[in-house]
Amino acid sequence: MVEIVASEAELPPDHRVWGTGGWLMPEQREALDWLTLCLMLGWDARVVRRVIPASGGAHAIVLGRDPDELGEDCVAAISRRLASEPILVIARAGRPGGSFARLAGASRRSEVIMGRSVRWTGPGGFQDWCCREPLEGAGLDLSAETTTWSTLDGAPLIVARREGRGTVATLAFHPSEARDKDGAATSLLKHLIIWGSLMPVAWLELGGTLVLRMDDPGGAQNVFSAGWRYAKLGEAEWAAIAADLRRRQGRLSIGYVGGWVDDGDATRGELHVNGSAPARVPGLVYPSPLVRYRDLAGHAPGTLYDYSSEYRGIERLRAAGLGEVELHGYTHMHPDTSAWAAAPDRYHGQPWFRELGKTARAALALQSPQEHSLALGVAGLERYFQVRPTTLIPPGDEWTDEALERALDLGLQLVSSYYLAIRHDNRFCWTTHVCAPYLNRPDSVWFAAGLPVVGYFHDYEPATEGAGWMSRWLDRWQEAGARRLIDLRELAAALGRRLRVEGAPGELRLSVGDHGAPSMPRPLRVGIRIPTGTLPSSLPVRCGHREISLPVGSTGNGVGELTLMNDPG
Repeated sequence: MVEIVASEAELPPDHRVWGTGGWLMPEQREALDWLTLCLMLGWDARVVRRVIPASGGAHAIVLGRDPDELGEDCVAAISRRLASEPILVIARAGRPGGSFARLAGASRRSEVIMGRSVRWTGPGGFQDWCCREPLEGAGLDLSAETTTWSTLDGAPLIVARREGRGTVATLAFHPSEARDKDGAATSLLKHLIIWGSLMPVAWLELGGTLVLRMDDPGGAQNVFSAGWRYAKLGEAEWAAIAADLRRRQGRLSIGYVGGWVDDGDATRGELHVNGSAPARVPGLVYPSPLVRYRDLAGHAPGTLYDYSSEYRGIERLRAAGLGEVELHGYTHMHPDTSAWAAAPDRYHGQPWFRELGKTARAALALQSPQEHSLALGVAGLERYFQVRPTTLIPPGDEWTDEALERALDLGLQLVSSYYLAIRHDNRFCWTTHVCAPYLNRPDSVWFAAGLPVVGYFHDYEPATEGAGWMSRWLDRWQEAGARRLIDLRELAAALGRRLRVEGAPGELRLSVGDHGAPSMPRPLRVGIRIPTGTLPSSLPVRCGHREISLPVGSTGNGVGELTLMNDPG
């Protein structure tokens, strides 16, 4: 467990969403970046503000704010923790003569250091990173008691000082600024918080992971939007996609839209629902899996939109264990569907095809909790796919915090936009360091941080360019470093786990909490490090009320790896 010292201004205790899902300046998210990094490692994290707890069982305390803003009492409390606990404290360098700088044995100078070559020389031996973009930091004044753990082109970048039973690690750089410059900085900070720990730790191994996400199956927007029209993927195309995933041992998230909105215009198109032709009612919503629509006089006369065939293809892919549906809204369209159907610009106005954004806020506010668009979307997935989604994929990348709060109430674990929000303590926490580039933008730089990457696309591309479109780009992603292809459910299952190594030396045990996370679709790799003593050949693992013994494979330097199985019982 990690304690993160944060300001109330950055992480307001009464807010259920931390971060915006968009860009924030580094100084506005230092603590949030640390918090989400800990969650990505599978660690529990506790946010601390004015008072440092006297004790708490944490293996690290991270100052996610300027250490010079801490009062003397806070620094004294940290000093007492160091005296009595084998704890790692991480912070930026303080000003010369400041109380924290005296504790750390290091202070910042006005000179700037800059470079691309980062070397780790601390616990565990050498490791090097070469940055594409130059990193910057401050020169450091060091006491004789400090040891250099990392350098930037030879200049001290991270230094450490033993204090009591613990260690203070001082950063010569702003961690969020450096992480924005190059993913290598994230990899370095991961290395620091793992290898600098004085206590045994276990963590999620998610480097080289590509999370696949396809948006828009089920939606009516590709029928009615003038700028986004194409036929649906049929069973044959879904079979080809499934075959490619099977060959790569991959999984695909399908951002499904469960409600199909009728424009009510029988002259424009012919509608069948569950094999029958219903009376046309403008704005009426039908279950997408039951719909077949033929364009008569719309954007693409003669085109058949066969949602039933799409549904059967998705079901076969799911049955083969190759992916899962997630919540892409209910209709992908404005919640007031009758107003859309009556609007003169209903086929051309983009705001009509955005369900959760600011233009929809007033309409959403009129909905009861049970009739909220997200509640209806969840209910539709449960009815037709017999699954409860783990992730909200906001239609058109537009949402409000009120919509995200409703998603929390519905039990969703993640929000996937360009950035990722992770559920923690009944709130969503946005990380700007798990990105979602389009699938046709493969590059090894995305994997430099050692964090997952979400590769997303729409059903538009395989529908218009063939199922081989996905295959070609997945080849490129694997060449760029993607070693594992997972879906958002598998990611949610991993990030919902909390890993903690407990017990005395020789009697260690790994505790795995699920915190309401979904079951794991596939085995999960976990790293483990024992700072002192011998790495065991096997380790007792407790999951809930069950305990089993799992083999531990050594990777050297006191580090090992074990695999949590789908059902540890």
